[in-house]
Amino acid sequence: MKYIFMINRYSVRKKLDQYVEAITSAAKKLKLDFRVEVNDEKKSTEDILNNYKKTNHVIYAVGGDGILNRVVNAIYGTKNKIGCIPAGTGNDFNRSINEFFEEGDNDVDLIKCNDKYFVNVACFGIDADIANDEKVVHNKYIPRKMQYNVGVAKHILLYKPYELTMKWDKESKTKKLSLVTVCNGGYYGGGFHVNKDGIYNDGLLDAYIITATNRRQLISYLLKLIKGKHKESKYVEHVRANNFTIISDGAIEGNLDGEALKAKRFDMKVIPKALTFFYNKKLLELIDEELRG
Repeated sequence: MKYIFMINRYSVRKKLDQYVEAITSAAKKLKLDFRVEVNDEKKSTEDILNNYKKTNHVIYAVGGDGILNRVVNAIYGTKNKIGCIPAGTGNDFNRSINEFFEEGDNDVDLIKCNDKYFVNVACFGIDADIANDEKVVHNKYIPRKMQYNVGVAKHILLYKPYELTMKWDKESKTKKLSLVTVCNGGYYGGGFHVNKDGIYNDGLLDAYIITATNRRQLISYLLKLIKGKHKESKYVEHVRANNFTIISDGAIEGNLDGEALKAKRFDMKVIPKALTFFYNKKLLELIDEELRG
């Protein structure tokens, strides 16, 4: 089995050489057959991974949730397995890995949204507005750890409710609301434990419909989310289903594991155990040791 380390240059930034050296050293210590790939302006992640459509390797996404999403979409339907080395801003999928995944192979559900796939969390409404705000998330003057908080403050000031129709199973509801979070995993937004009961391979998604319609209600919900008590909020409706649809009169923002998507309609459906996630704890520990020097 060969290990392919797909590094997102834009996640590691000035530490690219350090990550290449750390991965190379750790892989050699474990006597792995490996190759390091790095995207850039000339070679996108998708361009690089097109070379691995017919292989049977472990493709490691090195970066944040965005590169993981691109690797997932590139290798789904192939015989490749997927791995993750956290090096981004949020690293939310990695938090669940450390809690729930066992050594070796782990079967993981995927959620298909329109013609894209995500493995962790998708958000719509004000959450997506925050996550997709290029003026904040790519602002070199805002520290990476502060970008989400700055985005929250900005979009609360700009806040206005959405009117969306949501469908699942035999249910259909039209409501004014602030956001909808659709989860396969547990964490999003850089560590918010939005879906504590999430299981990656149960064939179901968890949707959280937040019916806050003004700033005061929205702030009340967010404060409970920070404390992990958002399910107690009167503004939260929790749905478990294998499909979920969001419909809007006009195009709205969506964010799938860090990747932006805009549409009037989002059709989501669980694909049970669609991916094999490979977890090698020793490799991750060695890379971390190398990075810390």
